[in-house]
Amino acid sequence: MGKVRFCAPIARFADHAGMNEQTVRVNRADPRPAAPVGVRVPGPVRTDRLTLRRLDEHDRAVFLGLVKDNTAHLEGLFPLHEPGESDDAYFDRMLAAAAEGDARGTAWRRVGVLGDGSIVGCFHLNAITRGLAWEADASWWIARDHTGRGLATEGVRAMLDHAFEPLPAGLGLHAVHCGISPGNTASRRVAEKCGFRHVPERQSYLKVGPDWVMHDFFIAEPDG
Repeated sequence: MGKVRFCAPIARFADHAGMNEQTVRVNRADPRPAAPVGVRVPGPVRTDRLTLRRLDEHDRAVFLGLVKDNTAHLEGLFPLHEPGESDDAYFDRMLAAAAEGDARGTAWRRVGVLGDGSIVGCFHLNAITRGLAWEADASWWIARDHTGRGLATEGVRAMLDHAFEPLPAGLGLHAVHCGISPGNTASRRVAEKCGFRHVPERQSYLKVGPDWVMHDFFIAEPDG
């Protein structure tokens, strides 16, 4: 796979990663008032075959078709809907979550899009924290019609590269972790190919639909 290419934002800072365009003041030794600096949502991340970008209202019809075709496929491993939630309501929730994550710097939620405009899945960094350690939780899924092509591995590698790329080009994170249920062998293979390390002494219960399921803990960290 070729080198991942990033479309960097105009400017971003540690406490403002992923914010919508707004004014931020920068502290300087100069006693004069600091000039405002524009901060924009980062551009898409591109790989050889995929563009990872934020979901848009114009994606509604295509995304709803993807959801219809994959709800049963993902059931039990990555259920898409909240109880009683319609497909349209799910799309609205995903749209809002992506916008809020960028605005508050708490998530980086993207869809994977092929060159012909087909959406093939989702790649998410959730619960981004910037305290003593800068970390996030990762999740991803690929549509059933596109499995077996290495697209999940390609997308997750690009997501991790962006997560670990120092500011301002990337998110500057120190670690990304994910929970994988013991029976989800496909996601486990992807995680291991992308550099996630299994930590057998750590497990956690995660909610899958109405049930709480024990998941194995995996962590990825920047090289070096």
